[in-house]
Amino acid sequence: MEVTGRLSPDEFWEHTSELESRVLSEARQVRVFGLKEWIGPIMIGDWGWVDDRLSSAGLVHGTPDGDLSLQISTVVGDPRREVVRAIERATGISPREPDYENRHRAVRDSPGVAVSIPCDGVSVEFSKWGGPDRWWAAGGVDGVSIVIESRNYPVEDVALIETDDVKPYLEGWRDYMRRVRGGI
Repeated sequence: MEVTGRLSPDEFWEHTSELESRVLSEARQVRVFGLKEWIGPIMIGDWGWVDDRLSSAGLVHGTPDGDLSLQISTVVGDPRREVVRAIERATGISPREPDYENRHRAVRDSPGVAVSIPCDGVSVEFSKWGGPDRWWAAGGVDGVSIVIESRNYPVEDVALIETDDVKPYLEGWRDYMRRVRGGI
């Protein structure tokens, strides 16, 4: 498959199937978390690899085009670094800007507010940035780094649960992609 900026429908769905297979294979090697109580669409979120090694695995509750969404990502390394990147993406802070260093430093050095989020029934302390409508949190559960990115989902309603079955999230992602991209 040659990627030239636009994929034919067949190329797109072939690429989607390859990604789904890789996610299923890699999901067995990492702990991922979802919301304990959720009624609504679910899907895989951001899954990333660095040097062919899984670096982030995200599960989303809601949809990218909806008013309400929450992504819970397991990340390699410091979750705060990932929160800084997410805040910069969301607020349009770019290294191409003349005042990038100052804006980056302000985000990076901003202290988070301590919040308690239940995870598998145990209260875990996270650091939270943002406001009530859009917020990010970083924390750890038994040595696993977690980043939460929320749009219009109250932090006090978040309760995490470890999941070992990502198939429903893959099915939700495929259904969403069919709806926005068109059928197979």
